[in-house]
Amino acid sequence: MCKENLKRYPIPDKTMTVYVKPVASKVPKVAIDDRVKALLSDVSTDSIKSKLHKLSSYHTRHTKSKYIHEVAQWLRSEFESMGYNDLFYHKYNENIDGTDYELKNVICNKKGRNNKWVLICAHYDSRMERIDDHTSSAPGANDNASGVGAILEIARLLRQVDLEYGVQFALFSGEEQGLLGSKHYAKFVKENNLSIYRLINLDMIGYPQLNAGIVLIEKDDHSDPAHNQVSGNDEDSIEFARIMADMSSYTDLKISLDSIWNSDYEPFEAEGYVVVGAYDGSANEDQNPHYHDSSDTPSLIDWTYLTSVTKLVMATVLTVSKIR
Repeated sequence: MCKENLKRYPIPDKTMTVYVKPVASKVPKVAIDDRVKALLSDVSTDSIKSKLHKLSSYHTRHTKSKYIHEVAQWLRSEFESMGYNDLFYHKYNENIDGTDYELKNVICNKKGRNNKWVLICAHYDSRMERIDDHTSSAPGANDNASGVGAILEIARLLRQVDLEYGVQFALFSGEEQGLLGSKHYAKFVKENNLSIYRLINLDMIGYPQLNAGIVLIEKDDHSDPAHNQVSGNDEDSIEFARIMADMSSYTDLKISLDSIWNSDYEPFEAEGYVVVGAYDGSANEDQNPHYHDSSDTPSLIDWTYLTSVTKLVMATVLTVSKIR
């Protein structure tokens, strides 16, 4: 692996100077697909809970910690236990604070009937408030074991489903140090001409106490050129967000449309891919004392909400991947 001169992204931090409560959007109810509804009924809160508890049990998942490769190995073994065999570590080198690190993204493929892919991603690393603290306890239950747990549950349920487009499950390290894993993988995807049709990023989807019952669907609308670098993919992203919002018909969730910023979809958007994200809106240090703190534990997770967001995302994947 050679060192690469890639764009440096700032440390992701969605803390807002002044917290603005999102307003739920009016979303028309859409026709229910009985095949999708039946599959969503199998989404298991207990299964999600088990995965999230396991991830949060690591003392820390800081990218510089001695645990980060152990976490990657466990994630890979989870996909293998579901019966997946098309999976790999995407390895990359990064220099963090003057030290070179060899790091891993965990990639798992569920092939479809053609060569197009829907990519679902989340970061599996965690951190404390001080970015260089890689020894303190950082369970990262909401940030971001919640996103990883949802992806593992969706992977479990999609294993035997016949889809037109393939689904790629991507779990990234290094997000908290500046979107490291996703920027390297976005470059890999582009260079290998992988046909990514749509991308959904899950980052913090289990603590809705600031926005009860509301999930933020983040779209690429070029409202902030610092985070939205390509304008040609905006229209498709806005339409994709509308489709995802429509999937709330399968849940009890309310939807608020927002813009992408400070998470792993950014390097893909910069390469021209169509991206959206799901987010609970809780990254605010004044309103949420558990953000980047050792108190971000499973005891704070709203399991009903997290299960509903998992269903929302899974319904979106089934719809855009064209269930057969």
